[in-house]
Amino acid sequence: MVTVKHAAPRSRILIVEDEAFIALALESALKDLGFDIAATAGRLSSALEAAKHGEFEGAIVDLYLGPERADAVADALAARGCPFFFMTGYVAPDLPPRHAKRVVLLKPFRLEELLAALRSEFGLGDHARRAPGAGPHAHQEQRASPGI
Repeated sequence: MVTVKHAAPRSRILIVEDEAFIALALESALKDLGFDIAATAGRLSSALEAAKHGEFEGAIVDLYLGPERADAVADALAARGCPFFFMTGYVAPDLPPRHAKRVVLLKPFRLEELLAALRSEFGLGDHARRAPGAGPHAHQEQRASPGI
């Protein structure tokens, strides 16, 4: 059974991802888990603007937006005290030393891995919420799916 412990103060998420398909899949998965999407940014300039001025309680940041690294986005989020974690398609991500202890979700990832990162970085609360379609066979169904 797949569940997420959802805390109301952490409901709006900023997604920083340059691949449209991955961003859409992540938006869908987060919505299914009860989160609202505050914004999705695919370019460094829009991601930095959102990180500095957006209204959200957590963020998921692709380490690379095209050829550009998202270090400045991570720095802006950290300066705000906003919880966030990285995702990347690189097997050995080269995190900036100041963010070396952040959670890194390697793409492609499964729903269980996303949930673990959300729990770890966002400190989800005590009320479990079942993801739609998460029944006794959910683990088998997800294993057969390509993931995000």
